[in-house]
Amino acid sequence: MNGCPAKCVCYSEPRPTVACQQQGLFSIPTEIPVRSQRIFLQSNKLTVVRSTSFSSVHNLTVLWMYSNNISHIEADIGDNSNLRIISPTAFRGLTKLHTLHLHRCGLSELPVGVFRGLFSLQYLYLQDNNLLALHEDTFLDLANLTYLFLHNNKIKVVTDHMLRGLTNLDRLLLHQNRIIHVQQRAFNDLGKLTTLFLFFNNLTMLTGEAMNPLVSLQYLRLNGNQWICDCRARPLWDWFKRFKGSSSELECHLPTSLTGKDLKRLKSDDLEGCVDSPKSHPDPSSYNSRQITNNPLKEKENISKTKFREVDQTKNDTRNKQSLNDGPLGTMSNHLDQTLDKIDPELLDNLEPSTAPSRKKKKCSKKPKSDHSYSHPSVCS
Repeated sequence: MNGCPAKCVCYSEPRPTVACQQQGLFSIPTEIPVRSQRIFLQSNKLTVVRSTSFSSVHNLTVLWMYSNNISHIEADIGDNSNLRIISPTAFRGLTKLHTLHLHRCGLSELPVGVFRGLFSLQYLYLQDNNLLALHEDTFLDLANLTYLFLHNNKIKVVTDHMLRGLTNLDRLLLHQNRIIHVQQRAFNDLGKLTTLFLFFNNLTMLTGEAMNPLVSLQYLRLNGNQWICDCRARPLWDWFKRFKGSSSELECHLPTSLTGKDLKRLKSDDLEGCVDSPKSHPDPSSYNSRQITNNPLKEKENISKTKFREVDQTKNDTRNKQSLNDGPLGTMSNHLDQTLDKIDPELLDNLEPSTAPSRKKKKCSKKPKSDHSYSHPSVCS
């Protein structure tokens, strides 16, 4: 093969191969022939696997890198709409993995234990898939995770143990799902969370008890839901009296006398009575958490039995479309409290491109963006 890297041996038969093992290499060669199908880099002194290390080698089928000193790995598998299924052991052994992109991959479920052992992971992008539910303890080993992006999926319930283990999480984006209920202990481990987006879901109520563990929360978006502003909203109303951060409006849907008013700005007397929920809006607090199973198809069947009238997802996705993007600040509403004008500059840092404004889906044959546009580079596969 032409263009063989220094210190490597290249040959074409039986398959195009680049053999660089046991050469004392400190970095991955930058000029690997694009025809390569096998790359052997074991027993060197490599420390970092960059997102672009093998991005030009589209025919790669075998990669050996054992017996090195690797301490940092980045992986981008996003924007592969035909991926659909991931093996439970796909990332096994990648204890130094730092960033993982799985957005726009057509995923409807994540296998049990798929993130097991990813102790160094800090950025996880799962947005723009078809996830219906997540298994309990999916993120249990991700104590170092700081960003978790789950927006634009089809999740309906945030269960007590769905987010367990995320003790260092800073930003959680769950907007534009189909969430009807957040269980009372769902946020128990999120004491360091500063940004929570739950806008454009199907929530009618949210308990103050569920919000109490969020002692570090600074930015909260709950607009675009169907809030019932009666006696059942009092615990959340009380919580907002203690909340020191900034929030979007919570427009009341019921009772009709309060329709359009901001729950946070109601008076105590406004919450005295309890209205009867319409038949199409059952009380979410009665939702049976056992309906979330390890089988997303069964879960879908169970939840459909509630006859809950979902907010028109198309309407949600297109409303204010031009003013929305997925960055923690770019999605803020024009109706936010004035205190948002004094946002901590640290939250203006560059996010990875998967938080950029929505764009048309690319065909899988297109090449991903180059490393230069990423604040945290990532590998494309």
